[in-house]
Amino acid sequence: MQRRLLLLGLPAASLLPSLMLPRAAHAARTSGALPIRLGQSAPVTGPLSQVGIAVRDTALAVFGEVNAQGGIGGRPIELVTLDDEDRAERTAVNVKLLASQHQVMAMFGFVGAGAHRAGARGAAEEGLPYIAAFSGSQELRSGALPWIYNLRAGHSDEIEYIARHTRQIGIRRVALVSEYNSQGWELRDALIASFEARGDRVAAISSVDHEGSRYSLPGAVTSVLAGEPQAVVLGADYVASARFVDAARQAGFTGLFYTLSTVGGNALTDMLGPQAAGLSVTQVAPFPWTSSSAIGRHFQAFCARHKVEASFASMEAYLGASLLVDALRRARDMTPARLAEALDSLPPRDFGGYVGAFYGKARRAPAQVDLTVFSKTGKFLK
Repeated sequence: MQRRLLLLGLPAASLLPSLMLPRAAHAARTSGALPIRLGQSAPVTGPLSQVGIAVRDTALAVFGEVNAQGGIGGRPIELVTLDDEDRAERTAVNVKLLASQHQVMAMFGFVGAGAHRAGARGAAEEGLPYIAAFSGSQELRSGALPWIYNLRAGHSDEIEYIARHTRQIGIRRVALVSEYNSQGWELRDALIASFEARGDRVAAISSVDHEGSRYSLPGAVTSVLAGEPQAVVLGADYVASARFVDAARQAGFTGLFYTLSTVGGNALTDMLGPQAAGLSVTQVAPFPWTSSSAIGRHFQAFCARHKVEASFASMEAYLGASLLVDALRRARDMTPARLAEALDSLPPRDFGGYVGAFYGKARRAPAQVDLTVFSKTGKFLK
């Protein structure tokens, strides 16, 4: 097995836990039954690995609890995770491997650069549902691709929230930093539309390359600061965003920073260190550290049972995996088409203070966006 993985060029250490944990831990309850195999491409090595691992391990824990109770009709749920190192071209290859070699029934919980486009397009080519990607991409919400099932609010929802908030506190000049790709262009268009609808103009728009190399960063900082913004929205990957914050502060910028949920998680704040204080982050999942709501209490108990670190990423993975289990239980047969039917008819679920539902082009539950601020004590505050 080890030799086979290495020949494929896949990091064996990162793949084996996903292949083995559910089966090994619960073999006695599901012995002899064919697994319901799900595929995931995510960065489990490299700069974005903290998020990829959190999503993978949380999903494994959710599926593990189901398997311990007999699985789905006696069949265990198995998650196969392939490392894509946050590279979209690697994601495209992983989708082919998951479909052909691992014979997965659906794609779940993609994270990183490949989640926005490569994963969804690959799943469509393979005729497989694409479920709960960590992406706010408009392409996943346009109806252009079949069998797309989003959980989180889109990037346009988060941008709109930022536009409302900045206007409420008197900020009228906002800049954007993103990557020069389709995702960045979506953010640019959404930001311009949101601000112009309020009679404001975007102060500056600039781009950096993936991870903000020294070739693109100085020009981006100069371009943004020339617009004299009061606040900057960070839409690049978290490594590039952290490097931009550091460079902009060194260049004398004293304004505010806002960032989207796909950028501003624990990985970004860990990289920024003390500079993360005051960073405003839109969130599309419930606050993980509260005990004032049922979802917060249930999630914290879940994390304690499985030694999962509570975070917005693990909360989102918990919600997505739980809804997917609901759909698997509704499916009449374990085929991609039957699962898609179950997902299409799955009603919203009230988790206790948060209503979760999958959607493609048309929502089944209102977009849920909130704003958090990272404190000097190293915690997210509502």
